[in-house]
Amino acid sequence: MPPLGHRLPVHLAALLGALVPARLPALLPALALLLAACQPVAFVRPDMPVPERWPRQAAQEGAEAEQGTTSLGALPWKEILPAPELHALIEEALVANADLRIAIERIELARAQYGIERAALFPGVNASAAATRERMPGFDPRENRVGENAVVGLSMPAWEIDLWGRLAARTEAARREVLASAALADGVRTSLVAQLSSLYLELLDLDAQHEITRRTLDGRAKALRLTRARFDEGVSSILDVRQAESLLAGSEQALADQARRIAQTENALATLLGRNPGPIARSARLDELPPRARLDAGLPSALLQRRPDIRAAEESLRAAGASVDAARKAFLPRITLTTLVGFASTELGQLFGSGRHAWSLQPSIGLPLFDGDRLQAGVEVAEAQQRILVEQYKAAIRQAFREVDDALVAFERLTEQREATRRVVQANRERLRVSNARYLAGISSYFEVIDAERQLFDSELGLAQVTRGVQQAVVQLYRALGGG
Repeated sequence: MPPLGHRLPVHLAALLGALVPARLPALLPALALLLAACQPVAFVRPDMPVPERWPRQAAQEGAEAEQGTTSLGALPWKEILPAPELHALIEEALVANADLRIAIERIELARAQYGIERAALFPGVNASAAATRERMPGFDPRENRVGENAVVGLSMPAWEIDLWGRLAARTEAARREVLASAALADGVRTSLVAQLSSLYLELLDLDAQHEITRRTLDGRAKALRLTRARFDEGVSSILDVRQAESLLAGSEQALADQARRIAQTENALATLLGRNPGPIARSARLDELPPRARLDAGLPSALLQRRPDIRAAEESLRAAGASVDAARKAFLPRITLTTLVGFASTELGQLFGSGRHAWSLQPSIGLPLFDGDRLQAGVEVAEAQQRILVEQYKAAIRQAFREVDDALVAFERLTEQREATRRVVQANRERLRVSNARYLAGISSYFEVIDAERQLFDSELGLAQVTRGVQQAVVQLYRALGGG
């Protein structure tokens, strides 16, 4: 059933038809325009091309049907990365993170504003009392008269009867803003989970790099001692010693840089947790996190209902439509009602006596005739805001499609890169072993050992970074899909 404010104009038209049947044909055009203005504006979702399935997963369509996999966006966040330490950190952040708490308070703010708009639909009732005692000249200027006047009762301030639905449209706009704020809070929550997971993976990656660098540092320290011994024996040159010293110093430099980045990442993670900057206790290793064999992004059409920023953009667009409706209905007549029920007397002692009952009823109607185009400007502002939100809604959908496809291609290509990097690391380890043997046998120079060692160090660091990239692609897709 439509709201009362949207049904009254129909009854009003029937009443006018009964009262002025002779003039009704002449009034029909104006009456039709009036009734059309009273109807709420239906929301039409902007037309956006939505693919049937993701291009990166089109080739896997048959495998998906056979395996019956669940979309990553439909999984709870604890199933994204199987790391109990990370789960504990996320639970802590969901309670103490400042950005999330602010987003929740914005919901309360929008809800309170909705309550203000909704209260305008109902009349207000005030208890009032007033008493006056005065001395004034009477009919004879030489004699003064003392008079009293007292009133007590319930009064209803001027209340606008929402015949045309203007106040209902404003209330609907405020309600949609509440829903938009709630969707944005969901987005903050999903973003927090993803950001915390990414920082945790970065921290594990830095731990792995730090371990590789320390292990390389120990090996280069031993190589420097051996090279110096060979120089003392006259087997190698001072150039070999200087090269070994340079490699050792390079490892120390990398170790210091990694320690700095670890501390800064820990501080960023602590801030998300609502803590003061400081170290983050952890025991997990990056290579211990089981990688996913494949990812399922679900259907693109489901993204429009799942992703929080798209839902928020749609609710804001609905709110803008209601605001346009309210701005247009501001041109219609406004009917207000003021009432008073109580007691009144010219003598305070007889205020509640018999026959002192009093009431008043004051209906009024107002129609804007000239306002310097203020109302028309209000309509234009609301319509411009609506057009802006339409473009923002379309942009949010395009950005969502891009982020999902970026995450899918990142996971696919980084998985291939990780397997290739593993083979590079194995080959470089064997190359370093052979180079050391050739150098000790006097077959090759120390430059061959230096190059092999540098290649192994870089490839091991690269393997750690690619491994983190594969896991972060999972987190990126979870966030792009709108969270679980």
